[in-house]
Amino acid sequence: MRTAFAVTCSLVIVVTCANAEQRPEGGASTETIESGRDTFVFYCAACHGRSGKGDGPVVSSLNAAPPDLTTLAKRSGGRFRETEVTARIVGRRPSAHGSSDMPVWGPLFRELNPHDSRVDVRLLRLVDYLKSIQVK
Repeated sequence: MRTAFAVTCSLVIVVTCANAEQRPEGGASTETIESGRDTFVFYCAACHGRSGKGDGPVVSSLNAAPPDLTTLAKRSGGRFRETEVTARIVGRRPSAHGSSDMPVWGPLFRELNPHDSRVDVRLLRLVDYLKSIQVK
């Protein structure tokens, strides 16, 4: 089971990185960002808040406060690290300060429909949305 999980996560990261390199200079389209926002609102906003600032409605019941996702680039020297963000979503990167309490969404998306190639697109669009909400 762990091997299948590792392979699935590795494939998602490879596909996402390959797709990131094929994007036009202007970045993701409005449609792509809106689709990513929909995924974010459905799966992430309960903890991270609709704005991504870590102020979701279930924060008071969590063991650790979720991070402000609008400052990912700022906290990484001004660069949004798509590969690292994708790895965190699919569960490949533990938290810098111990284990991550965040649900691992990549495998969950695959379990919902293991033959659905749209899983990679969903993750890519989610990462594009997160990139679009970064503070300047």
